[in-house]
Amino acid sequence: MSTLTPREQFNRDGFYIARNLIGLKDVLPAKEGLRRCFANQLTHLGATVQDGDIFSTMLSLHKKDIGRYRKLVGALWRKAEVFDLMHHSNIMTFLQKQFGWEDIFVPGGQVVHIMSGELKIPDGYFGLIPHQDYPSVQGSLDGVVVWVPLVKVDRDNYPLEVLPGSHLFGLLPSKQNGDSTWEVIDERCMAETYIPIEVDVGDVVFMSMFTVHRSSQQGSVGRLRLAVSTRFDNASEETFIERCYPTAYIRTVHREQYSKGFPTIEQVTKVFKEN
Repeated sequence: MSTLTPREQFNRDGFYIARNLIGLKDVLPAKEGLRRCFANQLTHLGATVQDGDIFSTMLSLHKKDIGRYRKLVGALWRKAEVFDLMHHSNIMTFLQKQFGWEDIFVPGGQVVHIMSGELKIPDGYFGLIPHQDYPSVQGSLDGVVVWVPLVKVDRDNYPLEVLPGSHLFGLLPSKQNGDSTWEVIDERCMAETYIPIEVDVGDVVFMSMFTVHRSSQQGSVGRLRLAVSTRFDNASEETFIERCYPTAYIRTVHREQYSKGFPTIEQVTKVFKEN
């Protein structure tokens, strides 16, 4: 058994797995909240929704209307239950007590990670190539990625794979690979051995934004890897203060209506009359 503290292990390896940090009862609402969204879409399409697990519900919408499935997947990060889970008091307390953070910035929103052979989207996302998260955040140098599984993730369920110690390589050059993904360019990231992160519901992965990581392409038929993540910046980090707390995220508002002629006055008043 290691005698190192969580922070010492994190500093050495570039990541740390906090086992059983969150209770099962606090994880399940996020998973059920996501399932309801898929069920609601199926009901809207007139399909019969069976009382099943989230994977079967997702698969039903995927088969019924892949365009609507794809649109929904892009909206899931905004679910309140996902937000609540990623800002769980145990996560915040861990950053404060184990990492010594006194002030915390949240640079962006949450991300919902879905991987399953049966849920592939043609020409769409299916895992990430070796990359670092820092270029997409550009906040504190000791910033942390927090990754929370909603299901058991083992070697045969598309685990997150990390390159231990790669955070000490610093910021690596990268090249664009696809529309929105960037791949690090460094021989060490090609030759070294990546380690699969095997975790269960309740475990939480803390990872440096400089740690090189990727998505495993190894998964069994009928398996679903479902996880959520977000990033945190340490507001007390010296260079972050010096740079006046920058972030790579840009907040914009889409003013043009997505649906022309919506809503009508009848639709608006109906909502308030029903309540």
